[in-house]
Amino acid sequence: MKEFLQKYLWLVALVVGGIGALLIWFCLPHQSQIDEAWWLIVKFLIYFIAVLGVSFFPNKLKFGYLLTCLPFFPFLMFIIPRASYYGIFGTLGKPEQGEMYTNLYFLLYPGIIMSVAFAYRLGGGKPGQCIKICTTGILMIFSGLLDLSFNTAHGEPLAKTLDYAYHIIILFGRPLTWMEGFFFCLAHFVLIAIIIALPLDKWIEKMGLVKTEEAAAK
Repeated sequence: MKEFLQKYLWLVALVVGGIGALLIWFCLPHQSQIDEAWWLIVKFLIYFIAVLGVSFFPNKLKFGYLLTCLPFFPFLMFIIPRASYYGIFGTLGKPEQGEMYTNLYFLLYPGIIMSVAFAYRLGGGKPGQCIKICTTGILMIFSGLLDLSFNTAHGEPLAKTLDYAYHIIILFGRPLTWMEGFFFCLAHFVLIAIIIALPLDKWIEKMGLVKTEEAAAK
């Protein structure tokens, strides 16, 4: 049992935590007030089970730093589109809409990216890998992945045109169709793959931008 826990505690905890999170999302009401004390107990229990999964996750993987990019997907394909939806239509035509955009896209998401990279760096990650994490995160949001998911995050049909993808509209002079946006997004992921394959840390080492002991660490 001890050997099993040493090998698979992280996996069991992540599976149980993930299932628990889905049950909370679909079975408990989405509201700010707490009507039943057990709601809070269940939420804390599931949270700490998930924390065990993260805390005991294998950290000797060769390309483990790439896993730190995974949270960008739920943020861009579900969480932020939903927040954007209520923010946009709740402030539509009002000065607060610009404030909402600034906070969400210039503070929250970049903050998430840099927090992930910073955490990885503190855990022993190399400069080049941290740069790749930050570049991957920012390219993902500019790829239009969020805009492609804007309707589906709310259970609505695919948008015919990406009317709110302002960063794309300024490039093409018009909103792209959903399919055009899909290929635009796909091209960004090809670029991401190329950047990931670059030997940035070797280049950084050759430029003498890291200390000798850090460059020697493999």
